Amino acid sequence: MANLHGTEISFRLGPGTADEARAIAGRLAAAAAGARRHVLFLDAERGEYGCLAEWGRPEQAEAYAALPAVARELEALEARTGRPARVRRYVMEEAPPGA
Repeated sequence: MANLHGTEISFRLGPGTADEARAIAGRLAAAAAGARRHVLFLDAERGEYGCLAEWGRPEQAEAYAALPAVARELEALEARTGRPARVRRYVMEEAPPGA
């Protein structure tokens, strides 16, 4: 089974900001052309969010965060929150059901 490669961008906006997080995720997803999937994780009560783009190749996962549209979103998040968003890359291995 081939591995997937993920790029996660996580950020904290505070409680009551789920709609704002969804808008950010929408812009990040629009920049993720070629991704297999782009998902938003929400902890709306705490205002903590994460976006995960899944890629077929590691160089795609690496390049995503440097795309101009993503870099602009990261800069806007830092200006909004006063701290940089966390960007991490993963090798993703799928476990068979029941494993």
